[in-house]
Amino acid sequence: MSSEQRHKRKGIHRKKSGLPPGTPIYTGAKKHEIITLQRFAYDTDTIEEINCKAGDKIDLIPREGKVLWVNINGLHQEALIEEIAATFKLHNLVLEDILNVFQIPKAEEYPDTDQIYIALNEFYFAAEGKLERDQISIILGNDYVLSFQEEEGDYFELIRDRLRNAKGKLRKKSGDYLVYVLIDSVVDSYYVVLDHYATELDSIENDIFEKKNRNHLERIHQLNKDLIYLRRSIAPLKEVLFKLLKEDVILINPESKLFLRDVLDHVHQVVNQIDVDREYLADLVQTNMANMNAHLNEIIKVLTLISTIFIPLTFIVGVYGMNFGNIPLMQTTYGYFVVWGVMIFITLLQFFIFKRKKWL
Repeated sequence: MSSEQRHKRKGIHRKKSGLPPGTPIYTGAKKHEIITLQRFAYDTDTIEEINCKAGDKIDLIPREGKVLWVNINGLHQEALIEEIAATFKLHNLVLEDILNVFQIPKAEEYPDTDQIYIALNEFYFAAEGKLERDQISIILGNDYVLSFQEEEGDYFELIRDRLRNAKGKLRKKSGDYLVYVLIDSVVDSYYVVLDHYATELDSIENDIFEKKNRNHLERIHQLNKDLIYLRRSIAPLKEVLFKLLKEDVILINPESKLFLRDVLDHVHQVVNQIDVDREYLADLVQTNMANMNAHLNEIIKVLTLISTIFIPLTFIVGVYGMNFGNIPLMQTTYGYFVVWGVMIFITLLQFFIFKRKKWL
């Protein structure tokens, strides 16, 4: 989690401090001006679709024999969310969870209202490849499904297309099957995120071996932070699915539970892949440090050889720099050139020895 996200959460805790449980306060950032609603009412033979904006009058009452799906994009208008919650008699704790967008995946059953609340996270890459997270809340009731998104995304568009064109068996199933499809589409999007990081891992690996003289630790550290954040936000989804698969959860049919088990397998795969990527990152850290040490040793080696070459030269120059009158060659005509010849000879001799020993 970035420092910016931590500061946001600190502000949220201060805002909610001292308030009673169930107090609806939107804890996220306003991502667009207008809240939009999409309403689908469908059965095997017919489908009704209505798209509207906040403030428009829309019939949200479930109709007998039809599955109602209402998708809300945007959560910053608390009064509107409260109005929708009142229409479907959502518990105050559910309303609070919908608006509190900084939480791990969870599932809660409310027997008094025959509802199940599910929270999960979706991820996308914003400007400059920065990983961003949005919360999706799903409520399953008798023949109706509510979904709340912070921002309208593309994950559910294929589902809408399947409903409009009666593709597959979605129109033939009840609301619990729609919930499975919604969860499955979000989990499938995790593979896209992992593919992005797989590409980044390959890039870092190639750079480590091709640009050995550079330190790639900052990129590795940032990638590791993102993977940790992903794991913390995705791994609890396994517990959510375990809850939905329990036999006493009567709102979900046995056939839908079979499909949810498949989603659970996908979540296991995603979490395992994140763990594998993090282990691989640890290996890249060691490789990067080995390259840095090798580069440092090479620098020290070169400097040592240069120092070794100049030690005898410095000694000779130091001796002939003393102010004594009886130093050999000091009074001769060619003494200066003889000293230079000796120093050049010593330098060439050392260079030859270094090459012979393969130190150069």
